[in-house]
Amino acid sequence: MLHNLTLEVSLKPFKDLSDNGIREICETIYKQWYALISKTEQISILLWSADGSEILDYKGCMSDTFEWAKYIGNANPKLHNGVIKSDCIANCPRLYMEQPAEFRYGDLKRIINIVKKTFGQENKQVRAGATFDPGPEFAVSSFKYKRHPEILLATTLGMGFTCCYAELNEDSEAYAGFPDGIRQETSLGTFLGRQTKLFCRDLGFDYIWFSNGFGFGSEPWWVYGPVFDGENFSSEQCEDIKRKIFAFWTDFRHECPDLPVETRGTNLSTAMDLASDGVPLREIYNDIPDISPPPNPPCASLRNNDYGIELIGWMSHIAELPPGKGYPFRYYIHDPWWQNSPWLDRYGCNPHDIYLPMSLTRINAAGIPTSPESINLLTVDDSSGNMPNKVPNEVIPHLFAAIDTSPDEPGPFIWLYPFDEYHDKTFAGSGIDEVFFGDWFMRNAVNTGFPLNTVISTANFVAAPENCAAPSNIIVAPAVVAENVAVLGILEKFLLNGGKVLFYGPTGARLRQLLQLEACVPVSGELQLNIGGNMENIFHNEIYSAGGITEKAINGKTRVIASVNNGKESRDYAVIREFSGGGGAAWIRGSNSFTIPARYPQMLDRQSYYYPEELMRVLAEEFGWNIHFEKYDTSQTDPVLVIKKHANARYLAAYVPNMNTTEYLGFPEGAPVFTETETIVSGSQSKYTLSKATHLECRVFLEMDEGAVQLKETISLMPGVKRRLMISGLKNAIVRFRPESGYENTTKALLDPDNLFITGTTLEPCCTDLFGGLVLEYKDVTGKLLISW
Repeated sequence: MLHNLTLEVSLKPFKDLSDNGIREICETIYKQWYALISKTEQISILLWSADGSEILDYKGCMSDTFEWAKYIGNANPKLHNGVIKSDCIANCPRLYMEQPAEFRYGDLKRIINIVKKTFGQENKQVRAGATFDPGPEFAVSSFKYKRHPEILLATTLGMGFTCCYAELNEDSEAYAGFPDGIRQETSLGTFLGRQTKLFCRDLGFDYIWFSNGFGFGSEPWWVYGPVFDGENFSSEQCEDIKRKIFAFWTDFRHECPDLPVETRGTNLSTAMDLASDGVPLREIYNDIPDISPPPNPPCASLRNNDYGIELIGWMSHIAELPPGKGYPFRYYIHDPWWQNSPWLDRYGCNPHDIYLPMSLTRINAAGIPTSPESINLLTVDDSSGNMPNKVPNEVIPHLFAAIDTSPDEPGPFIWLYPFDEYHDKTFAGSGIDEVFFGDWFMRNAVNTGFPLNTVISTANFVAAPENCAAPSNIIVAPAVVAENVAVLGILEKFLLNGGKVLFYGPTGARLRQLLQLEACVPVSGELQLNIGGNMENIFHNEIYSAGGITEKAINGKTRVIASVNNGKESRDYAVIREFSGGGGAAWIRGSNSFTIPARYPQMLDRQSYYYPEELMRVLAEEFGWNIHFEKYDTSQTDPVLVIKKHANARYLAAYVPNMNTTEYLGFPEGAPVFTETETIVSGSQSKYTLSKATHLECRVFLEMDEGAVQLKETISLMPGVKRRLMISGLKNAIVRFRPESGYENTTKALLDPDNLFITGTTLEPCCTDLFGGLVLEYKDVTGKLLISW
């Protein structure tokens, strides 16, 4: 059962503003999404009325009209010498229909009343949400772009974005909360807070949604900001910007103390926002009451397949949460402004952007994996105000499948996220380049196929280390965590007990001691990367990669996996040190393989440069995870993979942007054979050509010399049997099976069964927990094997 389902809707479907007309639209939405509505405790309708200017302009009169989001394209285009430059909808908006309705505040209040009656049919709690967006996209805004352009401190989208810590110039116009006008230097937090309180009280809104990064700095979409200009970090500004951002929240809460605030967040990650905009997410979470954390940010993935930003950004935002809050998942099905419907066109009806983010999990302070408790759907209507049945009919089953297989254990790779340490470094004025480097490097690693799914903050790790520091887990940690003595102590004990840690980034003295490295004169720029004798060109940019490469292994206890050479001297780039008891600490220095020609990173030409972020998968292979790709062309974008655990099974979620790719997979248990698939097994590796969007269960793993195998779900044929899997093509194979949780003692294996599954040879397994969770092992199996439970 979900705690909350948010259905986002614009005003475009409400073409008939009679009560019956409004009710008919509400009932249509209710019927279309009823399957999800029936599985949630609370329903929220988030109304995209305009861009928030209806709040800024509000005078307290229900008969007043307001500018609403009735356009396709950018409602406030940038003019060039007073004229529109082109007829593109980015510069020349169109009305979504001829003679759209005129909306008054009273109409909006009636819609909210009818929404609550319609969606409260089953005595569920129903909320209505207001929206505030800082940009120019949705509705004509004379407040932002004519009367008060001084609040546009960000340059995003040409016309500029409203910055939360801006101050207003004097204004003699009367507003609901300011009947005598606005005084000079009134903070936007004070003005917006008072206006929001009255607007939501009068119209019946129950919460407000801050869109597109509002409340989290000035530039919510770009790498650049007041702290980083693309070449230099201005650390000295961080403390002042932190004060300004936090002042917005305290001013807003002073005027509007009780209204819940839900947030969109930026398109980037916690560390990226710290290093570019000085965003004090920790202080906002901890000290601002009744604020919800951002959901996953899918904009980058929608535009250019940058799923690394979406996945890393979300994990970094949920590593810690505001007190008492869960976290939401957000999915784009229609865009009501920009003439696209992501489910139908951008995603091509493929559900990868459901299964990838919904396969992620966070570990809380009790050591328990937690999943999203809320789903937001943007929006139930398209740019023309239509609501095609095809979309809910196709999307809902995938949402249910993702919910029903939510991770209930940590995944194999656990990101140890330095939420506190990154904040401390940023506002201490030193090490901000390491803050910048870390999350961008992990974004690139995920985009090159590193299968990360679990995050835990260093604070939660110290509180409950035993729940994620299991020998079957691999902890992935930026080098900066070694500066935390408590964290390093737990990791050292973990390593001595057989655990595995994969460090990345420039090393400090403590980590160098652990890995038996020394610091030398740094090298950077054009370098030759030596990976076991294979030579590749890489480019290490000191600005984007937290300085040069300095590390060298001291002795033979540390095995070098990769090194770099600038033609004069070499440095060690990736190493592994083995510990007694089977533990191992791997480390990669890491480089960010991009330039920043404008406001967003551009990856280097892959024909000319190897991406060393791929070495994360090479190091994972040292710990039993063999994942590599065979592509038709090296310039192809890599698949994005996520591996999760549910009910003791491993699940693979994947997005394959170019299906001219073959995936070779080897897990610690052996070659994965996914349910309802065929594959070629060679040793402990299987070969696949995955579909564009993949969500596959894996309970069967093989070790076998060579052969084609099939895993088929088959019929029960007997009361009391829940499932049966038939594995065929086995030749002297070791079969390892992960039994479903709760069925460990009732799982049976029958070799070469008859058609009725009555006769055959019963096999007795060996049991092992070496792979995390119970695994049943059957040796020297040839023929067909039926596993039932």
